[in-house]
Amino acid sequence: MPGMDGYEVCRRLKANEQTHDIPVIFLTAQNDSASILKGFTAGAIDYIVKPFNIPELMARVKTQLAIKTARDQNMRLIQKIEAINTKLTTSIEYARKIQKASLPKSGFLERVLPEHFVLLKPRDIVSGDFYWVAQVNGKVVVVVADCTGHGVPGAIMSMFGVAYLHEIVGNNGITKPSEIVNKLRSIVIDSLQQDENSEVKDGMDISILTIDESHGMVEMAGAFNPVFLIRNKELITIPADHMPVSIGEVDKPFSNHQMNLQKGDCFYLFTDGFASQFGGPYNKKLKQIGFRDLLVKNHLLPMKDQMLVYDRFFEAWKGRCEQIDDVLLMGIRF
Repeated sequence: MPGMDGYEVCRRLKANEQTHDIPVIFLTAQNDSASILKGFTAGAIDYIVKPFNIPELMARVKTQLAIKTARDQNMRLIQKIEAINTKLTTSIEYARKIQKASLPKSGFLERVLPEHFVLLKPRDIVSGDFYWVAQVNGKVVVVVADCTGHGVPGAIMSMFGVAYLHEIVGNNGITKPSEIVNKLRSIVIDSLQQDENSEVKDGMDISILTIDESHGMVEMAGAFNPVFLIRNKELITIPADHMPVSIGEVDKPFSNHQMNLQKGDCFYLFTDGFASQFGGPYNKKLKQIGFRDLLVKNHLLPMKDQMLVYDRFFEAWKGRCEQIDDVLLMGIRF
């Protein structure tokens, strides 16, 4: 090693991409603390002082080779996992495009709905929450649903929901909310072969609003998910039945609610992700009371401005906490 000592050799080995993983053991007569520290600083994994014991030296070499082998195996596993993760993520990213394509187009919503907004924030790449809108026989049917789970399982169920709604409303022309939910529940139970002993009891919570502007009427029904109406600055809850759109302990027809429209009425359809999010100064859930207060406080703003307010509030409330569920909020003003 002309012109170099062992420290420099070690430093150069560690600086070279092809050799930086090679374990280096110092074998030297220099036994002072400064030399030992210098060796480890240069990148050595062990430091043996002369005179040395050959069996001990061999044992240390064997140990370091075993550590190196294990580290290499771990690295190969990490690289394999990263490759699998990349492949899965790419597939899920494409699934998001398919799911997004199944949602109503903004141009269609602008044409059939009054002033409105839609805030959808998936917890993962794809969402178990979805919204659906159709215009049938002069009426507009608006659906907001929360499928069991989130991510890929929830997204698969959401695609089922969209397909079933096309069949029930689009093909069969059913517009009464309670009839839609009843039919949807029946199809889900049959399609997933659910009974009291089924392992798969997945389904969805849902709220449905049917708008008949020509007659100034709206109808509503829901499975666990209510609808909020803000009228004259007062929030009114249109209740949902405590039954899921799937097999459940209660099996009876869903309730249908009907009321006259008034100018300025603001309807909000939503899933539970917003109110269930942990955050704020005490890292607690926002809960329904906080969610209701937020809507009342901002309902007079233009709908598009409301969406920005709720989006910013949610992100600020969540802060550094992990988003725990998909979030969907839809507002409509007449």
